[in-house]
Amino acid sequence: MHTIFLLDIDCFFASVEMAIRPELRGKPLCIGGNRNDRGIVACPNYEARAYGVTTAMPLRTAAALLPSHAVFLPGNHSLYAEYSERVMNILYDFTPDVEQVSVDEAYMDVTGCLHFWRGSASCMALAIKERIQQQCGLSVSVGVASNRVCAKIAAGLKKPDGLVVVPHGEERKFLAPLPIEVVPGVGVKTLPKLHARGIFLVGDVLSRPLVQQSWIGRYLTGVANGKETQRMQYDRVEKSISRDTTFARDTLERDFILSTLYYLTERCCKTLRRRRHRAATVTIKVRFADFTTVQKQTTLPASSDREDDIFTAAQHLLQLLLPNKQFIRLVGVKVSNLSYTYSQQLELDGGKGEKIDRLYQRIDALQEKHGYTAIRWGITQLLHKSFASDAEGYHLHSPVYEL
Repeated sequence: MHTIFLLDIDCFFASVEMAIRPELRGKPLCIGGNRNDRGIVACPNYEARAYGVTTAMPLRTAAALLPSHAVFLPGNHSLYAEYSERVMNILYDFTPDVEQVSVDEAYMDVTGCLHFWRGSASCMALAIKERIQQQCGLSVSVGVASNRVCAKIAAGLKKPDGLVVVPHGEERKFLAPLPIEVVPGVGVKTLPKLHARGIFLVGDVLSRPLVQQSWIGRYLTGVANGKETQRMQYDRVEKSISRDTTFARDTLERDFILSTLYYLTERCCKTLRRRRHRAATVTIKVRFADFTTVQKQTTLPASSDREDDIFTAAQHLLQLLLPNKQFIRLVGVKVSNLSYTYSQQLELDGGKGEKIDRLYQRIDALQEKHGYTAIRWGITQLLHKSFASDAEGYHLHSPVYEL
């Protein structure tokens, strides 16, 4: 049997902010925007959750639930990415078999490393938790089991700062009394169907021979018998990178929408280059004032990490999606079908392609050294005039004057 850890950083975005600003500890905190913005809560801390605030709740709804001393912050994704990388680097000190599944979660197969801890998964997990707390100021919850599903469920049972170990051979005993909704894959559509069949606990599936013939029965029976349902995937490429924004006010101004779209595309491309990825697919999302949301995607002739390639495709898709005289609430861009860039791709135009690559690399370096607005493209000038900015970029929900 394998020994699998699922490590989950507690309230990740909020925890990073509290780690660098201790004065925020103990206060309700929401990451995602300012109190009166029209966006959503990306991450509430546990103090905010005590008032009923949840992830993806509108910021204004959260503000109505929280007391006046609650803190709202727009978030700093480059900072969160840095902390995520720091945590993952710590994990690699304990085992080479790490699969990062999101910015704040990772599976670890520690089967071959437990002998360094006299076979004690608990001691190893506590050492990891202590190291992350000391070096990053973050608390993490860890689930330990013989398979990914049990480890995932265990990690969520005693948050924050929890540690739950499922001994080998006791998977069925661990799972049986748990509500069926804790099982990964049982969502809001599946849950009512299971309840209608009298299935409320995992044990209701494991104890009924007829139910065991269903997809969820076969799935949970394998998990309960300690069988791994999915192989670990090491060094996997992310599926997509996306950026979107909700406008402070619904808008018809196409130049402003295009300026925002270019800025979002630029943020995606910088992430692609930093992670040595290229994208083959571009998707545009538009949400209208009546909350109707539409998307359209296209495949590039060749994978790219350049703004000129990706924005050309994005701009074309946007023109197809925007009808006349319909106000826009949100616009977003996503790049997907990613691949690693192990070497420079062959360019039909030879030297021209290399020059464009060097141009983007120099712009990235200048902005990293002197701040985002030290050098900028003309198409984003509308944003420069309209919004406050810092070294990371524009604050799209902080207009310097009424739009």
